[in-house]
Amino acid sequence: MLDKLYITPLQWLRILRWTLYSLLLLLALLLQTVVFGGDRTLLGVQPDLVPVVIVCVCLREGAERGGTFALLASLFWHLSGAEYGSVCILVYTVLPVAGALVCRAMLAERFVPCLLTTLVTLFVGQAAVFLLEFFFDGLAGIYFLRRLLPCVLVSLLFQPVVYLLVRRIGKIGEKHEST
Repeated sequence: MLDKLYITPLQWLRILRWTLYSLLLLLALLLQTVVFGGDRTLLGVQPDLVPVVIVCVCLREGAERGGTFALLASLFWHLSGAEYGSVCILVYTVLPVAGALVCRAMLAERFVPCLLTTLVTLFVGQAAVFLLEFFFDGLAGIYFLRRLLPCVLVSLLFQPVVYLLVRRIGKIGEKHEST
């Protein structure tokens, strides 16, 4: 009975990789809510770091494993109290999975496709929240240019660092896995 509970070295490497991905998501969540929350901003806006991590991990791990991570991470983001987090569950799951499928089928799994997928995901996620606030809360339309576009651009500044971290983490146990 106890021999079935044995964890192989390959399984330990997978556990380590997914633990590091989760810690990276937690770090992004803490940076976004604690460091850049409230009155503190970066270049006048508050960056949106959670979708950057979700997209990078999803594109690195593929549509199945990355999609599971995207769904769980966006659900965690919603349950943490994010405003309009239910919309983010849909956007931050569907777009990274679609990007992973497109990158595997037609594009190389490189930095530029990841950057473009991150840009689209950030823009659609922010636009969805903006439209909900515009229709339900009476937000002025000028905030599209003042808040949405700068937020997307400032969030993209963090993408190269996150991409490199995810690429390094993704190499843990890579030679042992089948594709």
